[in-house]
Amino acid sequence: MGIINSHHCDRRVGCFEYGLAIHAEQRRKGYATEAVCLLVRYFFEELRYQKVTVDVFSYNVASIQLHEQLGFQLEGRLRRMLYTNGRYHDKLFYGMTQEEFKKRYG
Repeated sequence: MGIINSHHCDRRVGCFEYGLAIHAEQRRKGYATEAVCLLVRYFFEELRYQKVTVDVFSYNVASIQLHEQLGFQLEGRLRRMLYTNGRYHDKLFYGMTQEEFKKRYG
């Protein structure tokens, strides 16, 4: 189906990041939503982290929509960080705190 992995986990500050990839034929079936919620819930409730961040390239409209629907907030933009297919693209940074997650997902 795909893969999700955590990285840049800072226990002292309580922040972590993750990466997500879903195979094309498995997209739009809810797997990404379920994977993100499971990972974030585990880090917040079991490992006591307090913030999650994820970066998305601006051409990836599906990932932007996913994270905004999940309740992530756009926290920043680095302009022209990737060149592909003859164009430059921005890198967007989304984040969610433990309190925001709990309010939304209980």
